Amino acid sequence: MKKNLLLFLMLITSAAFAQLPVIKTGDTFPDMVIRPVVNAPSPKINIKNLNGAKLYILNFWGTWCSPCIPEMDALAKLQKANMRTLQVIAISDDSPARLKKYLATKPSAIWLASDTGVFLYRAFGLSSVGQSAIVNSKHQVVALVKTHAINQQMINALLAGKKIRSDAETKELPVSNIKDAFGVDSTMTESVTLRGYMKGERSRGFHSPLSRRVSYYNVCSDILYKDAFAINSPKQIRYELDEKEACDFNNKASLYCFDLLVKPEEADSLYSIMQKKLLALLPIKAKIIEQMMPVYVLKKSFAEFKPKLSQSKIPSPAFSGRGFDGTGVTFGMFADKYLNNELDRPVVDETGLDGRYDIKTTVDIRTLDNIVKSVTDLGLSLEKAERKMKVLVFYK
Repeated sequence: MKKNLLLFLMLITSAAFAQLPVIKTGDTFPDMVIRPVVNAPSPKINIKNLNGAKLYILNFWGTWCSPCIPEMDALAKLQKANMRTLQVIAISDDSPARLKKYLATKPSAIWLASDTGVFLYRAFGLSSVGQSAIVNSKHQVVALVKTHAINQQMINALLAGKKIRSDAETKELPVSNIKDAFGVDSTMTESVTLRGYMKGERSRGFHSPLSRRVSYYNVCSDILYKDAFAINSPKQIRYELDEKEACDFNNKASLYCFDLLVKPEEADSLYSIMQKKLLALLPIKAKIIEQMMPVYVLKKSFAEFKPKLSQSKIPSPAFSGRGFDGTGVTFGMFADKYLNNELDRPVVDETGLDGRYDIKTTVDIRTLDNIVKSVTDLGLSLEKAERKMKVLVFYK
């Protein structure tokens, strides 16, 4: 049944609370305007009024999402190969200005739309970017799929009117509204809980810098161990078993929820206690070894480089695909927590700067070159070298 815009807005409002998708496969796409679009013939698009294609791919992505960039390249090739039948509309939470910067670097015939309020993303109830909705010329949603799975064979099948399996990951309705899912309250001195997949919870972990508690929801065992042993670079990981045994987000049976509260006097030993608990509770084991490996060494570009000390007494390292924004942090934290996740080899801080600073970088498009540039813009350099590093080994 065709939904009018008023009903659509009402449904969106209720979906925000229920965390359930509003638009599903088989639904009619609502009569609505997508805007602003930074490189289409018009700055606003209503699919209902478009007659140039038989299929429209709404790709949810971001310039901050590194896997999304090659997916966009693949979609651009598909669109070029199907010029008369296919139009891709890439929708992100990036600002129009950021999208224009992307286009200046990577010109594209894909139409780029800015949705900073993530309105449409929430409308489909998606759990992550890198997923797409495909709409036909009759304005029906014919598939919700992971973007990397879209290929010519899929396009041909949809053009022939065939049904395909929707495999996009969407949010689930929480099974409980309990404020603390682990049942921890202010009267408890210590506790530890390990349980399986928790329906309705997104994958995440939480630890306040001044806390004696860590909590994780629906994560793999290797993520728990990496945090416990403070290993952030994927180059410092070795698997002596099938990697999917340690982490397979498509298999909910391999996901865990973990919560640890330690005694006030043990707060400084939180992560060493976490290591012992995980080794005792999880079927997958882990150990630390040391070996020589290629690294980047973070150094000052010139000896006189002296950044201003932070006024913040509480370290707050925040980062995303758009860059790093930390207050009261060390350059060791910047290297370990951020650069180790972003670069193609581990990063060792040898700046000699041991104070706490406010460090901010900006990455227009999440590529290795742009991340390195954002570091050099700070007055730092990344030099290739070799160092003896800790390696986290997973085994049974």
